[in-house]
Amino acid sequence: MKKSFWFLIGLLTFLIGCSAGETAVSPTAAPSPTPAIQATAVPTSLPPTTEPTQTPAPTETAVPQENFFTTTIPAPSLAENMLGEPAEREIAVYLPPSYYESTTRYPVIYYLAGFEEGLSDSYTLRSLMDTMVADGTVQEMIIVEASGYNLLGGSFYVNSPVTGNWEDFVIHDLVQYTDSNFRTIPAVESRGIAGFSMGGFGALNLAMRHPEIFGAVYALSPGLFAPDGLASSQMFAAPYVAESFLALEDELASLSPEEAQAQFLHWTGSSHGDLGFTVAYGAAFAPDPDKNAPYIDFPYTAADGPVDEATWQRWESGFGGVTDEVAAYKDNFLQLKGIVIDYGTRDPYRWIPAGCDFLSAELTAAGIPHELQTFAGGHGNLVGRAKDVMLPFFSNTLLPDITA
Repeated sequence: MKKSFWFLIGLLTFLIGCSAGETAVSPTAAPSPTPAIQATAVPTSLPPTTEPTQTPAPTETAVPQENFFTTTIPAPSLAENMLGEPAEREIAVYLPPSYYESTTRYPVIYYLAGFEEGLSDSYTLRSLMDTMVADGTVQEMIIVEASGYNLLGGSFYVNSPVTGNWEDFVIHDLVQYTDSNFRTIPAVESRGIAGFSMGGFGALNLAMRHPEIFGAVYALSPGLFAPDGLASSQMFAAPYVAESFLALEDELASLSPEEAQAQFLHWTGSSHGDLGFTVAYGAAFAPDPDKNAPYIDFPYTAADGPVDEATWQRWESGFGGVTDEVAAYKDNFLQLKGIVIDYGTRDPYRWIPAGCDFLSAELTAAGIPHELQTFAGGHGNLVGRAKDVMLPFFSNTLLPDITA
C-alpha cells in the first residue's frame, strides 16, 4: 500500500515538472504579398508618374540568410522558345551588409551579363560592394545579376519567337521576383540597370523602352552600331562567316523540320566563334520561325551578294537604328535620371567605340543629358570601371530609403 502511494506521488511530481518546462510558441504573422509589377506595352512616350509609390512588404525568400547567393527563379516569359530552354533561370543576388540586421529597404542595380557569360561578374561586384560600403564610398544597394546565356550563346535580352521573350523576362519575371522576395524600394527612382557588351546593349535598350521600370542606366562597352557598324562587325567584315552560315542553312534545309531541329540543337552544343555570334544575333533580331532551323532570315543567298535590303535593315536595326530610336524614344530618355555610356579606346571591336560615339552625338543633338566615359583599355574592365564609375554613379543617382 505504501509503495503504491509513493509511486503515485512520484508520478504526479514528474508530470507537473514536464508541464512547467514547456514554452508556448506564438504563431508568426504571414508577410503581406507584393503585387505584381504591371509593365506596360512599349510606348514612345510616357507621362510622369503623379501618384505616390506604394511600398508593399516583401514575402520571405526561400534562400539561406546569406549576403550573396545564387538561386533559380521562374521565367514564364521564356516558356515558348523554340530551343527547348527551360522556363526558369539562375540569378545571383548580393544583399547589403545590414540587410538581416535592419528593416531598411534598398535600391536595386540589375546587372546583365555579356555574350557567352554566366554569372561570374557577380563575384567581382560583391567584393567591390563590400569594400566600398565599408569605406563609405557608396550607399548600401542590392545587386541582382542575370545572364542572357542560352544554347546559342546569348539572347541579347530581346523578345524573339526563336529564343524566347527575354525583354519580358527582365521587366516582368526578374523585377517582380526581386521586389516580391527582398526588401527593395519598388520604385523607378530606386531601380538602375547596367550591363557589359551584349548586356550593355540590353541595359540601354530596356531603359530606353521602359523608363517606368528603370530610372538610370550604365552601359559598359555596349553593342552599338554607327551607320556602317553592321558591315564592319565580325559578322560581315569577312566573307567566311557568311559562307559558313549559308553552308549550315543549306545543310539543315535538306532535312525534315524535325531532323533539322535535332541537328541544329546538336550544333549549338559547342562554341563556333564569329559564326556562333552571327547565328545568335540573327535568331534575336531577324527570326523566322516558319523556316527550318536555324530559323533566321539571312541578308545573303550567296556570300558575294547581292544583299536583300529589307533583311539587311532588320539586322542593322538590332544594334543600330540609333537615329530613329533616339527620335522615337526621346521622351523616354528624358525621364531617366542618369545615362552613362562607357567604353575602352582600345576595344578590338572597333565598331563599338564608333557606335558609342554616334549614340552620344545623337543624344546630344536631341538635348538628352548623358555622360560619355572612356578609358585606356580594351573590351571591358569591369573591376576598374565598376569601382570608378558604375557603382558611384548608381549610389549618387538611386534614391535610398528615406524612412529608415
